[in-house]
Amino acid sequence: MDIELNPALATESLLACGVGGRVASVERLDGGVSNLTWQVRRDGDAPVVLRLQREQGIFQPYDVLREARVIESLAASPIPVPNVLGTADVDSPLKSPYAILEWLDYPHMGMVPMTSQVVDSYRAMVESIHALEWQSYGLDFLDPPSAGHEAALRDLDAVRARAIAFNCQDDHLIAEIGAILNQHLPDSPEPRLCHGDINVFNYLVGEDGMIAGVVDWEQAQLGDPLSDWGLITALGSLKGMDAPPETHPLTAPAFERSGRDAHDLRYWMLHQMYKLAVIHRIWSEIGDVPPWYSWADVERVSESALMYLGE
Repeated sequence: MDIELNPALATESLLACGVGGRVASVERLDGGVSNLTWQVRRDGDAPVVLRLQREQGIFQPYDVLREARVIESLAASPIPVPNVLGTADVDSPLKSPYAILEWLDYPHMGMVPMTSQVVDSYRAMVESIHALEWQSYGLDFLDPPSAGHEAALRDLDAVRARAIAFNCQDDHLIAEIGAILNQHLPDSPEPRLCHGDINVFNYLVGEDGMIAGVVDWEQAQLGDPLSDWGLITALGSLKGMDAPPETHPLTAPAFERSGRDAHDLRYWMLHQMYKLAVIHRIWSEIGDVPPWYSWADVERVSESALMYLGE
């Protein structure tokens, strides 16, 4: 999807969903493999975010209106999310659904010193998401899975569908991990709200060192909270922080409080490496820029994750 969003088209797009203001400039904020995102600056008004649905990519099928509905549902919750200012469907000026969101003017965690206060606030925020009584906020539309294997199986099916769409399902490593995951399914508890993408770039930090905003909810789901912690351990390992996931400094305290078996967290680390392996193949094929991690990184971390799960 090649959209050249200029100020005139952005002004028309804002007006189409009830958001006023004359656009002065637009700036693309993402790398082109997730929903397309711009900061839109307006004359005399606060900037906003325009998030446009992609047709093809690492998290397909995309549904930006679903993401907006999740954020709207969380507006009354303790989780700090941007306000949804408007949405438009496929008949919009951009010929694809999009959402207009409040701009939260805070740096993400990757831009600030990783003090103990920031880390503790991040960990507490993720645990607050998992602890949220999602039924009270109208999130039933996310279709909660049953306790047991269903949460893992659903996510495996979604990743396999993407692998098939990009013809990488028979890659030796991807096929091997997929088969092993089927043999080690976790016994997940009753579903909890999961952010789905708890990397530090989606957690914004206020001047007091506390998390002031949580963004990027396109992968939000009701499922196993260890899936979120498994992702952060997989990402940390790709960046060189090699250790069993239950000892990862961001994860260990929350995992200990969960009372879960280490097998389940190790499963979710490998599960997320399966997803990240497929993402690497898709990103390499269609991304505007190369993936930030190499295929050698995928092989290295996957080997460790397979070893952990087999212990």
